[in-house]
Amino acid sequence: MDGLLLLDKPSGITSHKVIEIVRKRLNIKKVGHAGTLDPLATGLLVVMLGKTAKLSNLLTSQFKTYQTEMELFIETDSGDITGKIMKREKTKPFKREKVQEIINSFSNYTYWQKPPLYSAIKVGGKKLYEYARQGKKIEVSPRQVIIKKIELLEYTLEKNTINLQVECSKGTYIRSLVKDIAQRLSTIATIAKLRRISSGNFHINQAVKLKEVSLEKIISV
Repeated sequence: MDGLLLLDKPSGITSHKVIEIVRKRLNIKKVGHAGTLDPLATGLLVVMLGKTAKLSNLLTSQFKTYQTEMELFIETDSGDITGKIMKREKTKPFKREKVQEIINSFSNYTYWQKPPLYSAIKVGGKKLYEYARQGKKIEVSPRQVIIKKIELLEYTLEKNTINLQVECSKGTYIRSLVKDIAQRLSTIATIAKLRRISSGNFHINQAVKLKEVSLEKIISV
């Protein structure tokens, strides 16, 4: 069986585990995906079945759109709220105008982004997060990424959270983007929520839940 399966990945599970579940449920050996989502993250996972895997480079290179909630004044080792808290700051909330100004400075912006330590990038045959779990810090070269569009959806003073929608290029780490935004605000932050809503021409509205996976849901290409 060849084709694509658009899944709405639940939180608390790795993309690799999702692929394993799909493989067993559909009894298809060759299954892959067009862009990893962190265990914390939810949203669109484009799954490639059979010969469709040959489209991997094309599908993974597409611009993707995310919605994220960043929590200010807190830093974790993983860059998201599931990690170990490394630092907290007691700082007065920012004025909305200041937050808007900083967010706008990242729109239509190309820059060299440093990947987070907890990522699947391989160095010396091992993934970065494997080194991180061992307490080893490995230097990784920054990667050029494009923030095509970024929008401030909400800034909640009471919770010290900023909700954003980001359209970005392949290789962009939202955890790193959140850290970079916080630095421009002269503070720290971590991701509280993350959801992918589109990848290329595919949208989360087209996706099915993991429990709904069936042969009938496969899209022919």
